[in-house]
Amino acid sequence: MTSTNGYRTNQEIGTTVLVVMMEVDEADDAVFNKWYNEEHLPERMSIPGYVSARRFMLDPEDEQANGVLRYLCIWELESDSPLQSQFYKDQNSKPTPTKEAANGVVKQRARGLYRQIFPVSGGYNDRIGYTYPDGVRIGA
Repeated sequence: MTSTNGYRTNQEIGTTVLVVMMEVDEADDAVFNKWYNEEHLPERMSIPGYVSARRFMLDPEDEQANGVLRYLCIWELESDSPLQSQFYKDQNSKPTPTKEAANGVVKQRARGLYRQIFPVSGGYNDRIGYTYPDGVRIGA
């Protein structure tokens, strides 16, 4: 999406990011992706405090990849409070057959909760140049 000035509009973002990486054999991709896309994402996004989610798959041609897992999901949260909520606990306590099948094919998992440190809120999106504290501006 673009605005009238030619720059993209900003995605809504939270101040906390939950990063989840998982390893799944290619033979199990269909089971895993069906659960993640059709069940897990909609469930989690129904919890108040979840802002957005995006999934990625490691580029198979990335020869520099070292110690990372093939699937990545970045969840934007308002804070870490959604992970403490009763909604979250209720979802985790009721596994579905699709979830059980998907969890059965996950070979490795890594998860980290990150709190935003800069800027204080929102995103850094200076597209026309940076102004130093002394007033000197660089960029176009």
